[in-house]
Amino acid sequence: MTGQRRSLTSLFVMRGGGLEYIKPGCVFRRTRKDAMVETAEITAVYNDPSGIAHVRFDVVFEKPDCASYREGSRVLAAETFFKTFEERVTG
Repeated sequence: MTGQRRSLTSLFVMRGGGLEYIKPGCVFRRTRKDAMVETAEITAVYNDPSGIAHVRFDVVFEKPDCASYREGSRVLAAETFFKTFEERVTG
């Protein structure tokens, strides 16, 4: 399967000393030091050609007293995604 990404329906990741089940529709959040809240909804999980798990997600930015802003799709390696978005909201 060299050179192709492989879609996954779900993914298990180690977080907080245990396994977590991750799938499209799960929502995670982080609050930055400037009070900006980033909410990420997973839209896909897949392995890249090297077998590294990745997460595709849509992100919404919200800041007190400001309108929220929905940005387009982003992709991060699963390890980086879960270090960045530590708070699980739903899913």
